[in-house]
Amino acid sequence: MKPRKRARLWQIIKVLRQYNVLHNFTHQTHPEQVQQAFTELGPTFIKVGQMLSTRTDLVTPAFAHVLKGLQDQVTADDFTVVKATIEAQTGQKLAEQYAEFDQQAFASASMGQAHHAVTQSGQHVVVKVQHPNIRADIITDLALFQKAVSLLKFVPEASVVDPQAMFREIKRALFNELNTELEVENGQRFYQLNNGWDIIRVPQVNMTLSQGTILVNQVMPGKRITDAITDLVPEQRQYLAKTLVQNFLKQVFTDGFFHADPHPGNILFTKDELAPKTTVRHAFRRTEFTAVQSETLPPYRLIYLDFGMMGQLAPALITGLANVVIAITGKDSREIGRALLAICKRTGTVDEEAFFQQLGTFMQPYFNAGLGDIDFESLLYQTIQLCRANHLQMNPDVTLLLKAFSVLEGTVAQLDPKLSMLTVARHFARDYFQQHFDWRQESEASAVKLWQLFKTVPQLPVKLLSVLDVFERGGTKVSFELKHREQLLDRMEMIVNRLVIAIILAAVIIGSSLLVQSRQPGDLIARLGIVGYCAALLVVVTLVISNLYHRYQNWRHKR
Repeated sequence: MKPRKRARLWQIIKVLRQYNVLHNFTHQTHPEQVQQAFTELGPTFIKVGQMLSTRTDLVTPAFAHVLKGLQDQVTADDFTVVKATIEAQTGQKLAEQYAEFDQQAFASASMGQAHHAVTQSGQHVVVKVQHPNIRADIITDLALFQKAVSLLKFVPEASVVDPQAMFREIKRALFNELNTELEVENGQRFYQLNNGWDIIRVPQVNMTLSQGTILVNQVMPGKRITDAITDLVPEQRQYLAKTLVQNFLKQVFTDGFFHADPHPGNILFTKDELAPKTTVRHAFRRTEFTAVQSETLPPYRLIYLDFGMMGQLAPALITGLANVVIAITGKDSREIGRALLAICKRTGTVDEEAFFQQLGTFMQPYFNAGLGDIDFESLLYQTIQLCRANHLQMNPDVTLLLKAFSVLEGTVAQLDPKLSMLTVARHFARDYFQQHFDWRQESEASAVKLWQLFKTVPQLPVKLLSVLDVFERGGTKVSFELKHREQLLDRMEMIVNRLVIAIILAAVIIGSSLLVQSRQPGDLIARLGIVGYCAALLVVVTLVISNLYHRYQNWRHKR
């Protein structure tokens, strides 16, 4: 290992030990210490903390809340560095691409910095430029962090969270954010699907100037939607809330492609006219949740920004989610459980009845609270923990969707506290089934089943007589399934093994006693008996220590 990497590794280990980061992470305690450690370790770890603050499927809501306080303290690169980076990535001189280019960055973060510019065609744009060495630094820091974890005797089985899954998610998210080409594709696709939908506007990506690690977007001025609330009358706030909810649900149920980080900083409000479009477009035919009934849009717009974190849903997954939404609004824990089983991957043996029972107990307080009072961050975290405890792994895109849903729910609650996203989602889910229901296919399937039943009915008396005949002759056999039979058999095998060991130990002790008494002290036979005594004593001591250790482990897990 090179001296620079070795020094960085020991710095990471020292800070992690100083603030007891690994213990705090795995047990989700003292988030303030973790926040301080990440601040000292610099940009990569600050970015990791910021990502975790949006992932309450990986950390507890309380832990995420503290990590939200992490702020980038990154000095902007000198203009000569920015100019060299742009020219190297695009293969063109800066003056050939831009008529104007602000040398001073208006924002600088861990990954890069942003400049205002004007293209040769006269379009006002924002140019995002990655820091030159950020990819190499992140790769190095992640590799060293993983090494530091192994050196500090990481113990995942003592964890409240799954540290390995957390590390994989962090790594994937960081590399996705480094991938400017992916963000360009996401931005272009989101623009095509959502720009001009009611009052929603999306900045257009300049595909020509966006090259390598350079991202160029159309400028769309505005302020955070939550900052604009005080300037709006109640009717306007309600309109914005309904539009946000309908558009997001359209992204989920119609597009299967949604903005996964819709926090207030990524949704701007502006009264500037950004485009001449005035057509109101809605995702579904249903009208009771339509924001306006006229074709004229109000004089303000909502702007989506930042397309580095997006989610994508397959049609089968959308159907599963629609089932979950309908089951939740129906307050049926068993139906919710069945819907969750359909969208989760089984990582081991699943006791479905036990899962349904635990889920019913867990969901009851939420049912009593009402849809509008549900704490979605807490619900998300606890649901995922319950699934993990029952050997169920939720699809990553689903956890991303649930997190985005809870973030947007917070914004909607500030705009219109009476509007419940889950209530609106129920109508979208029902409309989704109506639009995807194939009457002809279902009719044909029902007709086939009806014909099979019609052919079977005349045979029922004969089959019933045959069954009674078998009962009369005593040729019946009853089969039943024993729950937890694998665990029970393992337990019985352990008991039998211990019993066999006890019998063998007793035989060894008795045999050794006979050998010692049958010969003079010091004889080979007598010594063999003493060896038997020692071996038996060693086995007994080992069994006692093993039993005490297992009792201690069980006591720790129960705490």
